[in-house]
Amino acid sequence: MPNPEPLADDSTSRPARSGRGRRWLTRLVLLAVLAVAVHTVVRHRHELADGLRTLDAWALAASLVPAVAAGFAGLLTWRVLMAELGAPLPLRAAARIFFLSQLGKYLPGPIWSVLGQMELGRAYRVPRRVSVTVGVLVLAVSVTGGVSLAVLLLPFAGPDALHRYWWAALLLPACYAALHPPVLGRVLAFGLRLARREPLAALPSWPGLRRALVLQVVVWLLLGLQVWFLLVGLDAPPGRALAAAIGGYALAYSLGMLAVVVPAGAGVREAVLVVCLAGVVSVPEALLVALITRTVATVCDIGLALTQLRQAPVPSAD
Repeated sequence: MPNPEPLADDSTSRPARSGRGRRWLTRLVLLAVLAVAVHTVVRHRHELADGLRTLDAWALAASLVPAVAAGFAGLLTWRVLMAELGAPLPLRAAARIFFLSQLGKYLPGPIWSVLGQMELGRAYRVPRRVSVTVGVLVLAVSVTGGVSLAVLLLPFAGPDALHRYWWAALLLPACYAALHPPVLGRVLAFGLRLARREPLAALPSWPGLRRALVLQVVVWLLLGLQVWFLLVGLDAPPGRALAAAIGGYALAYSLGMLAVVVPAGAGVREAVLVVCLAGVVSVPEALLVALITRTVATVCDIGLALTQLRQAPVPSAD
Protein backbone atom coordinates (compact mmCIF):
# COMPACT_ATOMS: atom_id res chain seq x y z
CA MET A 1 0.00 0.00 0.00
CA PRO A 2 1.55 3.37 -0.96
CA ASN A 3 2.27 5.92 1.72
CA PRO A 4 -0.14 8.85 2.04
CA GLU A 5 0.80 12.10 0.40
CA PRO A 6 2.80 14.37 2.73
CA LEU A 7 1.49 17.70 3.89
CA ALA A 8 1.27 20.12 1.00
CA ASP A 9 3.38 23.24 1.07
CA ASP A 10 0.55 25.31 -0.39
CA SER A 11 -1.35 26.87 2.50
CA THR A 12 -4.51 26.80 0.36
CA SER A 13 -4.51 23.01 0.09
CA ARG A 14 -7.68 21.24 1.05
CA PRO A 15 -7.98 18.04 3.06
CA ALA A 16 -8.35 14.82 1.14
CA ARG A 17 -11.97 13.86 0.65
CA SER A 18 -12.93 10.45 1.89
CA GLY A 19 -16.00 8.55 0.83
CA ARG A 20 -19.30 8.76 2.62
CA GLY A 21 -18.93 5.19 3.85
CA ARG A 22 -15.52 5.93 5.38
CA ARG A 23 -16.87 9.02 7.14
CA TRP A 24 -19.74 7.09 8.67
CA LEU A 25 -17.41 4.26 9.73
CA THR A 26 -15.14 6.77 11.46
CA ARG A 27 -18.11 8.29 13.28
CA LEU A 28 -19.35 4.89 14.41
CA VAL A 29 -15.92 3.92 15.73
CA LEU A 30 -15.61 7.20 17.61
CA LEU A 31 -19.05 6.78 19.13
CA ALA A 32 -18.20 3.22 20.18
CA VAL A 33 -15.01 4.38 21.88
CA LEU A 34 -16.94 7.20 23.53
CA ALA A 35 -19.42 4.64 24.87
CA VAL A 36 -16.55 2.63 26.40
CA ALA A 37 -15.19 5.76 28.09
CA VAL A 38 -18.64 6.64 29.47
CA HIS A 39 -18.98 3.09 30.77
CA THR A 40 -15.74 3.59 32.71
CA VAL A 41 -17.36 6.44 34.61
CA VAL A 42 -20.72 4.70 35.12
CA ARG A 43 -19.04 1.54 36.44
CA HIS A 44 -17.53 3.50 39.33
CA ARG A 45 -20.51 5.73 40.01
CA HIS A 46 -21.09 4.40 43.55
CA GLU A 47 -17.49 4.90 44.63
CA LEU A 48 -17.56 8.34 43.07
CA ALA A 49 -20.73 9.18 45.01
CA ASP A 50 -18.99 8.15 48.23
CA GLY A 51 -16.09 10.41 47.34
CA LEU A 52 -18.40 13.34 46.71
CA ARG A 53 -19.82 12.91 50.22
CA THR A 54 -16.35 12.68 51.75
CA LEU A 55 -14.65 15.54 49.92
CA ASP A 56 -15.43 19.20 50.20
CA ALA A 57 -17.14 20.40 47.05
CA TRP A 58 -14.50 23.08 46.49
CA ALA A 59 -11.72 20.47 46.29
CA LEU A 60 -13.45 18.46 43.57
CA ALA A 61 -14.39 21.58 41.61
CA ALA A 62 -10.86 22.95 41.88
CA SER A 63 -9.36 19.66 40.66
CA LEU A 64 -11.25 19.95 37.37
CA VAL A 65 -9.44 23.14 36.34
CA PRO A 66 -5.87 21.76 36.15
CA ALA A 67 -7.20 18.51 34.66
CA VAL A 68 -8.70 20.38 31.70
CA ALA A 69 -5.63 22.60 31.40
CA ALA A 70 -3.45 19.48 31.28
CA GLY A 71 -5.43 18.27 28.27
CA PHE A 72 -4.57 21.43 26.35
CA ALA A 73 -0.92 21.25 27.43
CA GLY A 74 -0.83 17.67 26.15
CA LEU A 75 -2.24 18.89 22.84
CA LEU A 76 0.59 21.44 22.55
CA THR A 77 3.18 18.74 23.29
CA TRP A 78 1.78 16.52 20.55
CA ARG A 79 1.57 19.44 18.11
CA VAL A 80 5.22 20.36 18.68
CA LEU A 81 6.30 16.80 17.92
CA MET A 82 4.14 16.72 14.78
CA ALA A 83 5.82 19.90 13.54
CA GLU A 84 9.25 18.45 14.34
CA LEU A 85 8.52 15.54 11.99
CA GLY A 86 7.49 17.79 9.14
CA ALA A 87 3.70 17.78 9.70
CA PRO A 88 2.79 21.17 11.19
CA LEU A 89 -0.92 21.56 11.88
CA PRO A 90 -3.13 24.54 12.68
CA LEU A 91 -4.32 24.51 16.28
CA ARG A 92 -7.93 23.73 15.33
CA ALA A 93 -6.93 20.74 13.19
CA ALA A 94 -4.51 19.49 15.84
CA ALA A 95 -7.21 19.73 18.53
CA ARG A 96 -9.65 17.66 16.46
CA ILE A 97 -7.14 14.87 15.83
CA PHE A 98 -5.67 14.83 19.32
CA PHE A 99 -8.78 15.09 21.50
CA LEU A 100 -10.80 12.56 19.49
CA SER A 101 -7.94 10.06 19.32
CA GLN A 102 -7.43 10.22 23.09
CA LEU A 103 -10.59 8.15 23.53
CA GLY A 104 -8.64 5.23 22.09
CA LYS A 105 -6.91 4.92 25.47
CA TYR A 106 -10.03 3.29 26.85
CA LEU A 107 -9.84 0.29 24.50
CA PRO A 108 -7.57 -2.68 25.30
CA GLY A 109 -4.23 -2.53 23.54
CA PRO A 110 -1.68 0.23 22.93
CA ILE A 111 -2.47 1.08 19.32
CA TRP A 112 -5.95 2.56 19.28
CA SER A 113 -5.00 6.18 19.99
CA VAL A 114 -2.33 6.05 17.29
CA LEU A 115 -4.74 4.42 14.83
CA GLY A 116 -7.21 7.19 15.58
CA GLN A 117 -4.55 9.80 14.86
CA MET A 118 -3.65 8.02 11.62
CA GLU A 119 -7.25 7.94 10.41
CA LEU A 120 -8.16 11.47 11.51
CA GLY A 121 -4.88 12.82 10.17
CA ARG A 122 -5.71 11.60 6.66
CA ALA A 123 -8.01 14.60 6.23
CA TYR A 124 -4.98 16.85 6.70
CA ARG A 125 -2.59 14.75 4.59
CA VAL A 126 -0.51 13.65 7.55
CA PRO A 127 1.56 10.61 6.51
CA ARG A 128 0.80 7.51 8.51
CA ARG A 129 4.45 6.99 9.37
CA VAL A 130 4.46 10.44 11.00
CA SER A 131 1.42 9.62 13.17
CA VAL A 132 2.96 6.35 14.31
CA THR A 133 6.33 7.94 15.02
CA VAL A 134 4.79 10.78 17.01
CA GLY A 135 2.92 8.19 19.07
CA VAL A 136 6.25 6.63 20.00
CA LEU A 137 7.80 10.03 20.71
CA VAL A 138 4.91 11.06 22.97
CA LEU A 139 5.45 7.91 25.02
CA ALA A 140 9.21 8.56 25.30
CA VAL A 141 8.81 12.23 26.22
CA SER A 142 6.01 11.52 28.71
CA VAL A 143 7.92 8.78 30.53
CA THR A 144 11.13 10.82 30.60
CA GLY A 145 9.40 13.87 32.06
CA GLY A 146 7.31 11.84 34.48
CA VAL A 147 10.17 9.78 35.87
CA SER A 148 12.32 12.92 36.19
CA LEU A 149 9.71 14.64 38.36
CA ALA A 150 9.16 11.49 40.39
CA VAL A 151 12.86 11.09 41.17
CA LEU A 152 13.06 14.77 42.15
CA LEU A 153 9.97 14.91 44.37
CA LEU A 154 9.26 11.49 45.86
CA PRO A 155 12.04 11.76 48.49
CA PHE A 156 9.94 14.56 50.02
CA ALA A 157 6.69 12.59 49.88
CA GLY A 158 7.44 9.85 52.39
CA PRO A 159 9.65 6.79 52.94
CA ASP A 160 7.25 4.20 51.50
CA ALA A 161 7.22 5.57 47.96
CA LEU A 162 10.99 6.07 47.93
CA HIS A 163 11.60 2.56 49.29
CA ARG A 164 9.25 0.97 46.75
CA TYR A 165 10.24 2.92 43.62
CA TRP A 166 13.90 3.89 44.15
CA TRP A 167 14.73 1.99 40.97
CA ALA A 168 12.96 4.64 38.89
CA ALA A 169 16.17 6.69 39.07
CA LEU A 170 17.91 3.93 37.10
CA LEU A 171 15.58 4.58 34.15
CA LEU A 172 16.64 8.20 33.67
CA PRO A 173 19.97 7.68 31.85
CA ALA A 174 18.29 5.36 29.34
CA CYS A 175 15.37 7.78 28.89
CA TYR A 176 17.54 10.80 28.14
CA ALA A 177 19.90 8.78 25.96
CA ALA A 178 16.91 7.62 23.88
CA LEU A 179 15.83 11.25 23.37
CA HIS A 180 19.26 12.37 22.18
CA PRO A 181 18.57 13.41 18.55
CA PRO A 182 21.38 11.41 16.85
CA VAL A 183 20.39 8.26 18.76
CA LEU A 184 16.69 8.87 18.26
CA GLY A 185 17.15 9.52 14.54
CA ARG A 186 18.97 6.22 14.03
CA VAL A 187 16.36 4.28 16.01
CA LEU A 188 13.48 5.83 14.07
CA ALA A 189 15.18 5.22 10.72
CA PHE A 190 15.84 1.59 11.65
CA GLY A 191 12.23 1.08 12.73
CA LEU A 192 10.87 2.53 9.49
CA ARG A 193 13.18 0.32 7.45
CA LEU A 194 11.89 -2.74 9.30
CA ALA A 195 8.32 -1.60 8.59
CA ARG A 196 9.27 -1.03 4.92
CA ARG A 197 8.23 2.60 5.12
CA GLU A 198 9.87 5.61 3.55
CA PRO A 199 12.18 7.70 5.77
CA LEU A 200 10.75 10.66 7.61
CA ALA A 201 10.83 14.00 5.81
CA ALA A 202 12.31 15.57 8.97
CA LEU A 203 13.84 14.30 12.19
CA PRO A 204 13.26 15.80 15.64
CA SER A 205 15.81 18.39 16.75
CA TRP A 206 17.05 18.91 20.27
CA PRO A 207 15.34 22.36 20.59
CA GLY A 208 12.07 20.79 19.47
CA LEU A 209 12.41 17.84 21.83
CA ARG A 210 13.30 20.23 24.64
CA ARG A 211 10.12 22.25 24.00
CA ALA A 212 8.06 19.07 24.00
CA LEU A 213 9.70 17.90 27.22
CA VAL A 214 9.06 21.22 28.95
CA LEU A 215 5.42 21.16 27.86
CA GLN A 216 5.08 17.59 29.10
CA VAL A 217 6.50 18.59 32.48
CA VAL A 218 3.76 21.25 32.57
CA VAL A 219 1.24 18.45 31.93
CA TRP A 220 2.56 16.50 34.92
CA LEU A 221 2.58 19.59 37.14
CA LEU A 222 -1.05 20.33 36.28
CA LEU A 223 -2.18 16.75 36.81
CA GLY A 224 -0.28 16.66 40.09
CA LEU A 225 -2.04 19.86 41.12
CA GLN A 226 -5.35 18.13 40.41
CA VAL A 227 -4.41 15.37 42.88
CA TRP A 228 -3.14 17.94 45.38
CA PHE A 229 -6.51 19.68 45.56
CA LEU A 230 -8.14 16.35 46.40
CA LEU A 231 -5.54 15.57 49.07
CA VAL A 232 -5.92 18.98 50.71
CA GLY A 233 -9.68 18.41 50.66
CA LEU A 234 -8.98 15.35 52.82
CA ASP A 235 -6.91 17.43 55.27
CA ALA A 236 -3.51 16.20 54.08
CA PRO A 237 -0.51 18.43 54.97
CA PRO A 238 -0.24 20.80 51.98
CA GLY A 239 3.56 20.81 51.62
CA ARG A 240 4.16 17.06 51.69
CA ALA A 241 0.94 16.47 49.78
CA LEU A 242 2.20 18.62 46.89
CA ALA A 243 5.39 16.57 46.48
CA ALA A 244 3.46 13.29 46.77
CA ALA A 245 0.76 14.45 44.34
CA ILE A 246 3.08 15.67 41.57
CA GLY A 247 5.81 13.06 41.91
CA GLY A 248 3.41 10.23 42.61
CA TYR A 249 1.03 10.96 39.77
CA ALA A 250 3.85 11.53 37.27
CA LEU A 251 5.39 8.17 38.19
CA ALA A 252 2.04 6.35 38.33
CA TYR A 253 0.91 7.63 34.94
CA SER A 254 4.31 6.95 33.35
CA LEU A 255 4.37 3.35 34.55
CA GLY A 256 0.74 3.01 33.47
CA MET A 257 1.70 4.14 29.96
CA LEU A 258 4.38 1.46 29.85
CA ALA A 259 1.75 -1.15 30.77
CA VAL A 260 0.48 -1.15 27.20
CA VAL A 261 -1.70 -4.27 27.52
CA VAL A 262 -4.30 -2.60 29.77
CA PRO A 263 -6.63 0.26 28.77
CA ALA A 264 -5.25 3.64 29.93
CA GLY A 265 -2.95 1.88 32.41
CA ALA A 266 -5.95 0.77 34.48
CA GLY A 267 -4.92 -0.82 37.77
CA VAL A 268 -1.21 -0.08 37.39
CA ARG A 269 -1.67 3.67 37.71
CA GLU A 270 -3.91 3.35 40.74
CA ALA A 271 -1.65 0.84 42.53
CA VAL A 272 1.43 3.05 42.14
CA LEU A 273 -0.46 6.22 43.09
CA VAL A 274 -1.85 4.68 46.28
CA VAL A 275 1.65 3.75 47.45
CA CYS A 276 2.91 7.26 46.72
CA LEU A 277 0.00 8.95 48.51
CA ALA A 278 -0.10 6.64 51.53
CA GLY A 279 2.52 8.77 53.27
CA VAL A 280 0.19 11.78 53.50
CA VAL A 281 -3.28 10.18 53.79
CA SER A 282 -4.63 6.80 54.87
CA VAL A 283 -4.69 3.93 52.38
CA PRO A 284 -8.52 4.06 51.98
CA GLU A 285 -8.29 7.80 51.33
CA ALA A 286 -5.46 7.25 48.83
CA LEU A 287 -7.62 4.69 47.04
CA LEU A 288 -10.45 7.21 46.94
CA VAL A 289 -8.19 9.90 45.48
CA ALA A 290 -6.86 7.47 42.85
CA LEU A 291 -10.40 6.54 41.81
CA ILE A 292 -11.65 10.12 41.67
CA THR A 293 -8.55 11.16 39.74
CA ARG A 294 -9.17 8.53 37.06
CA THR A 295 -12.86 9.46 36.88
CA VAL A 296 -12.06 13.15 36.51
CA ALA A 297 -9.51 12.34 33.79
CA THR A 298 -12.08 10.24 31.93
CA VAL A 299 -14.74 12.95 32.18
CA CYS A 300 -12.25 15.52 30.85
CA ASP A 301 -11.25 13.25 27.94
CA ILE A 302 -14.91 12.76 27.06
CA GLY A 303 -15.69 16.46 27.34
CA LEU A 304 -12.75 17.56 25.22
CA ALA A 305 -13.59 14.93 22.60
CA LEU A 306 -17.22 16.05 22.49
CA THR A 307 -16.10 19.58 21.65
CA GLN A 308 -14.62 18.15 18.44
CA LEU A 309 -17.12 15.43 17.56
CA ARG A 310 -19.34 17.68 15.46
CA GLN A 311 -16.53 19.77 14.03
CA ALA A 312 -15.93 19.30 10.33
CA PRO A 313 -12.33 18.83 9.21
CA VAL A 314 -10.69 22.12 8.30
CA PRO A 315 -7.97 22.77 5.74
CA SER A 316 -4.42 22.43 7.02
CA ALA A 317 -1.81 25.10 6.51
CA ASP A 318 1.92 25.21 7.08
